[in-house]
Amino acid sequence: MIELKNVKNYLAPLPVILVTTRLQENNIKKDNIIAISWAGICDHAPHLININIAKGRYSGKIIKLTREFGICIPSSKYLKEIDLCGTTHGNKVNKFELTKFTPFEAKSINVPLIKECPINMECTLEDVISFESHDMLIGKIVKTYVDENYIDEKGNPDFAKLEILAYLNDEYWTLGKKIEDLFFTKKK
Repeated sequence: MIELKNVKNYLAPLPVILVTTRLQENNIKKDNIIAISWAGICDHAPHLININIAKGRYSGKIIKLTREFGICIPSSKYLKEIDLCGTTHGNKVNKFELTKFTPFEAKSINVPLIKECPINMECTLEDVISFESHDMLIGKIVKTYVDENYIDEKGNPDFAKLEILAYLNDEYWTLGKKIEDLFFTKKK
């Protein structure tokens, strides 16, 4: 085992997700998409998710103001569009126009979701935890949508078809094949 000279966080893989927001002023809607890899599950009753956004970012400001956002889980086939969402600024460019992603209206919140993403979730902001460089935004999932083309025989998302993306050490990866069911050692 080699000790690194600098402490590094190699927790991996990190999910690649798209977060959608809407700022509505004077009947003008400004929709935005940000690519995020610092995200995770907080709780399951209620279903809470966390996303981490660098302080001062446009999307973070909108979420704190409107108290709602969308979580859209993309497929690897949209890698170029996903990367564009992470390298451009929503206050300067319309990312829906830039990527040609198709917005569809959420039912419980005033935020667009992304039709090309096989999984979409509507979230309301529950809490903000501030750290030195980032804000952790904790959202409650209030609705979930899955494209019928990505449903398995049990009615769950078929992640093999989804080709879900992960972020590892400044690189994009896709997840490989399923190895075994959870708790398989207790079932045999």
